[in-house]
Amino acid sequence: MTEDLVAVTGGAGFIGSHLARALVTSERRVLSIDTAPPNAAAQCVVGDAASSVNYVLGDITDAAFVADLFASYRPAAVVHIAAMTNPVVLRTDPLLALRVNVEGNVRLMQAAVENGTRRFIQFSSIGALPTPLYRPVDANHPVITAREGAGSGFYGASKIAAEAFAFAFNSSYGLDIRIIRPSAVYGLAMQWPIYIKPMVEGAVRDKPVRLPAGGSFPRDYTHVHDVVGLTLAVLDGPDDADRVFYAATGRALTTGAQLAQLVRGVVPGADIEIGDELSDDDQLEIKYRSELSIENARTQLGWAPVYTDLAAGVAQYAAAYRDFVRHGSEKV
Repeated sequence: MTEDLVAVTGGAGFIGSHLARALVTSERRVLSIDTAPPNAAAQCVVGDAASSVNYVLGDITDAAFVADLFASYRPAAVVHIAAMTNPVVLRTDPLLALRVNVEGNVRLMQAAVENGTRRFIQFSSIGALPTPLYRPVDANHPVITAREGAGSGFYGASKIAAEAFAFAFNSSYGLDIRIIRPSAVYGLAMQWPIYIKPMVEGAVRDKPVRLPAGGSFPRDYTHVHDVVGLTLAVLDGPDDADRVFYAATGRALTTGAQLAQLVRGVVPGADIEIGDELSDDDQLEIKYRSELSIENARTQLGWAPVYTDLAAGVAQYAAAYRDFVRHGSEKV
């Protein structure tokens, strides 16, 4: 086993790129596993830390690839972020959720067991939640009730299944698994719009933003730096800590309309309009949105989010995106 090596699946993506940089800063070596190389924004995020990141292209559903990779590198820890997340695609092809989000996850855990990996951190989702039975939702809240399962459909269902397999690997083989459920992650290099991306990036580029729906949709927007901070805290956390943590702020939710007003305040001249209606997808997703408890991360890991003030997080995102544009990585 290579003591300072952390394997990160989805390492060329949004959260993976920020995590790779942070791991290098903490003097760890990084094995980045992804199906594609980092795009321009992700390259900007990693910056000069890229020289300490070993980028490997491959698919976690490929059994031979995963087995050979772990046998060759024997990472001390794994942070598994890679997933198929598009709910529209998964609605038309549920087996894709099973193949990538469940089977791929199981292959990684099996390889981790066989090659002596000490800790396996698995990114799940708040989409695994049903309608909350109580608020704030904490790590003990059930993901299946007598009347409901995952609120986000096949994506959430695949995350529930992957979590169940993780606990089975822990009880059967002693694999030290930890699960992180992030909420509405934002920052430079983000892919899913969740309202905040078009608002912030459109404002920085001095372009009008018109969103037909979503003004009343609430989220706990969580800065990617805080998600990375929690991941590092889980990576180094005590053996007797909980196995499930929420990557969230713990504050009250912010609606799309409130977010638009906030961005207007942070970026002078921002021209943003958002309709108050909810889309069909919003109607399905809104039921599991809730304030989330991060108390176990505070007390057991000593972690707390830095960007509890959403305005400060938006300002950081806007500044990072402005710098990205200014240096010619993207034409205005």
